[in-house]
Amino acid sequence: MAIQYFGSGGAATVCKAVLSNGQAVAIKKLRKVTNRGGGSDNKEFDSEVATLGKIRHKHIVKLLCCCYNKDTKLLVYEYMPNGSLGDLMHHSTLLHGSLSKPLALDWPSRYRIALGAAEGLAYLHHDCSPPIVHRDIKSSNILLDAHLNAYIAYFGIARLMQRYSATDDECCYAAFTGQVAGTYGYIAPQDNVKTSSCI
Repeated sequence: MAIQYFGSGGAATVCKAVLSNGQAVAIKKLRKVTNRGGGSDNKEFDSEVATLGKIRHKHIVKLLCCCYNKDTKLLVYEYMPNGSLGDLMHHSTLLHGSLSKPLALDWPSRYRIALGAAEGLAYLHHDCSPPIVHRDIKSSNILLDAHLNAYIAYFGIARLMQRYSATDDECCYAAFTGQVAGTYGYIAPQDNVKTSSCI
């Protein structure tokens, strides 16, 4: 198996591997995080497996399998040869194998990417039961395949919404969390405001 490292983010290292059958996959190795009690904290791993393990949509990256032991947690995804929308927007290149070439997106491609991301989000919010809230939608979490089709990725802080009854005939869903989650600059403005106490 040939392995090529892409890089790393705050929570994981990602690499491309070519399996013996010729299929390219992306492998995400999560960093070991310990909680306050000294034990292992598996929230991101558990969240990705709980959400991506149960859903399939043409605009959501496919989790092919997961592997873990007490020291290592690996998530194996379908490989997206053009990287993320964020890479494309900020570096203006498409990656094809080891070659990079400058790219200016035409309007039909931009529309297709935006529509694909919107369809993926609509599926999560309206067609999943219970609905799923991603909580970290940004350009670096939108991946692009060889034809520039968009795929929503990274479900590490996603939450399944809980069902509760609003009235006798109505049912509502809500995701209650005790903390703000997401990437600064992409979370709701009202959650970015730090409150101060007045005396």
